[in-house]
Amino acid sequence: MASDRELFPSLSASEIEILRSYGEEVPLNKGEVLFDVGDQAINFYAVLDGAIEISDPAADNRRVTVHEAGGFTGDSDMLSSRAAVVRGTVLEYGRAIRVLPAKLMDMIANQPEISQVLLQSFLLRRAHLLADGNYGARLIGSRYSPDTFRIREFFSRNHIPLTWIDLERDEQAAGLLETFQVAPEETPILIAGPQQIYKNPSLGAIAHCFGISDHIQDVEYDVLIVGAGPAGLAASVYAASEGLNTLTIDSVGPGGQAGTSSRIENYLGFPTGISGDELASRAYAQVQKFGGAVSIPHRAKTLECGGSVYTLRLDNGSLIRGRAVVIASGAQYRKLNLPNLANFEGSGVYYGATPMEAQTCKNEELIVVGGGNSAGQAAMFLSRTAKHVHLMIRSASLDKSMSRYLITRIEKTPNITLHSQTEIETLIGDGHLERVACRRTAGEQFMLEAQHVFSFIGAQPCTEWVKDCVTLDEKGFVMTGTQLTPESLGQVNWPLNRRPFMLETSRPGIFAVGDVRSESTKRVASAVGEGSVCISFVHQYLGKA
Repeated sequence: MASDRELFPSLSASEIEILRSYGEEVPLNKGEVLFDVGDQAINFYAVLDGAIEISDPAADNRRVTVHEAGGFTGDSDMLSSRAAVVRGTVLEYGRAIRVLPAKLMDMIANQPEISQVLLQSFLLRRAHLLADGNYGARLIGSRYSPDTFRIREFFSRNHIPLTWIDLERDEQAAGLLETFQVAPEETPILIAGPQQIYKNPSLGAIAHCFGISDHIQDVEYDVLIVGAGPAGLAASVYAASEGLNTLTIDSVGPGGQAGTSSRIENYLGFPTGISGDELASRAYAQVQKFGGAVSIPHRAKTLECGGSVYTLRLDNGSLIRGRAVVIASGAQYRKLNLPNLANFEGSGVYYGATPMEAQTCKNEELIVVGGGNSAGQAAMFLSRTAKHVHLMIRSASLDKSMSRYLITRIEKTPNITLHSQTEIETLIGDGHLERVACRRTAGEQFMLEAQHVFSFIGAQPCTEWVKDCVTLDEKGFVMTGTQLTPESLGQVNWPLNRRPFMLETSRPGIFAVGDVRSESTKRVASAVGEGSVCISFVHQYLGKA
């Protein structure tokens, strides 16, 4: 946990002078609201004297902090057009340096001395609000509702503070429903502000409310990046930092499959590990720092690749044009082959293990299905709060599929039981998962009183939207570089004299990186490497296109 000194550092005299060159000195008038919840493109304030209180109106004006001389306002939303999640009010008369949003971004990009201080503090402050769990919008909904889970997941993946009020277990739920004249069957409801109450809102409506759907310009982008996982975010950082007009889209939020990982322990430079969510948050901030646009939630429907400029059609009908395209749409965990699976997705069956899921299944029994590192990491993470974790695999042991360090930890964790040569046979429950019928390879059947199943059973590529445009392998992954033989290129009428670049597909100027690429190693580090390297090939293509 970050200390107050890390969250709220005091600016030095030299840093104040840098701010003066980008902003202007303004008076602080007691009681003045400098910014409020829902405001977008808010100004930055560094206090010279006086005081600014930061509070959360949604939590009965609960105080977050008070900025006095040397302190400054803002968190990670200062780097984008996202809406403010707190209110800033002048507590004591004084003076401050005010910096407008465009000037702030210019300063962060060009003044490393102060940029490091601000960025570190911004990220830690947002992490603090998220970890507390009692800030931001209020969501009243059932723990058994897929729609409640859908909304909670969206807030979590986009690092927006949210207080979840459990319809079944929270004592204040009934009183709030009566206050807002909402029946339990009308939930979930989202209370985003005094005049912003939504009944079961769509993700698009939430994105609009909180300013995370960056405006998509009617221009010809240098490069379109589809997917904001590690590979897509790395490509976004390098493209934006090197001056390319870049747009990145994602259907849910930054992080991709890696964003649902509780702990990545073999990523270079993080000896104590880093959560996928934190890695995604930092990468997203880097994209914003260099002026890259990330628009969420947008799902790619088709890629029209008949001309020299590619056109991406979104599921809402919008069209985006780009001279080059990076396919970073990744892969998703395969679904269990069970006839009634859809009845329990989001109400007992999950595909990620983050603090949000851990909160849902606290002190309860659960099953993790899968023998890879993702399953092992999930089992270890969930074991901290769950009553018991049943790790279920079809093979005889974990030795061939999981890293030794994880196997050792699992063996030493008393509330994890490994069920080898075992699979789920039936999900049982009325409205939500109540128990699970299982079968061992030898034929033995048994029942587990588990209300939650986490599935990590391999990946299938998200390539439906490009299947008519680029060459895929027999499993549906995108083929690139030397995987494309002269014969296969001849079949698609490859138009150039040169061979495809290392990460280029069977269409010039369309590249594939990360888990979506055929024969990729399915590791975060390699995905980041591919996304970074890819942009050098994009430059070469654009220079010769």
